Amino acid sequence: MMPDKQRIAARFAAATPHYDRHAEAQKIIHGELDKWLALYAPERVAQILEIGCGTGLFSRLLAQRFPQAKLVLNDLNAACAPDWPDNRPSETEYRFGDAEAIDLGSGYDIIASASALQWLAQPDAFIRRTAQMLVSDGLLLFNTFTPDNLHPIRALTGSGLHYPTAAQWADWLQRDYDILAIEQRTITLAFDTPRDALRHLQYTGVTATHTDFVWTKQRLHTFETQYRAHHALADGRVGLDYTPLYITARKK
Repeated sequence: MMPDKQRIAARFAAATPHYDRHAEAQKIIHGELDKWLALYAPERVAQILEIGCGTGLFSRLLAQRFPQAKLVLNDLNAACAPDWPDNRPSETEYRFGDAEAIDLGSGYDIIASASALQWLAQPDAFIRRTAQMLVSDGLLLFNTFTPDNLHPIRALTGSGLHYPTAAQWADWLQRDYDILAIEQRTITLAFDTPRDALRHLQYTGVTATHTDFVWTKQRLHTFETQYRAHHALADGRVGLDYTPLYITARKK
């Protein structure tokens, strides 16, 4: 389905007070992206663009790794401007709005994004645009998710994002980029009950696409029964799988 940008912004704004406390999978993803930065970042990094900065969890890692770089932060919602308890970058600029529609600048050594590009309406066009914003040999580093991401939730609600495959991303990248690495992982989070898994998704804004689905008492009962039957863990809890897809490429 085509992402509703206003709904996405509203849901993430509502999740902001809870996000950092409940974003376990996202923190694992940020750590992996940071490792890739250590491996693939250019020697000189003067300016970085982050797409979908949210509450700033990944922004703070970028600032810590590149303390002298200017950090340009984008998000749909201006209320998501990160605070900086420490590791404040040398210079920060905010460009709030739809990344597919606004001017994001140019001359970047790195364009990075953590768990945000799956919300794009036209990811192929956006990938072409990133090449225009990067300097020669600039680095594009991001994660999205595979079509298996949060499959039980999507199967029940009948709605969710369309996740391009790794092969599709590679096809979009190959014209302007040399692909350095593409890797798929699975992150399984454990919850005491299926309802706790749903609350986790609500607190992290992941339910932003569930436009018409209403949780009736019967639907919730059916969901909990089926979820326990198919996603029970050995310790009696239930699992929820995120399937991040990590990609990094260098501009040709």
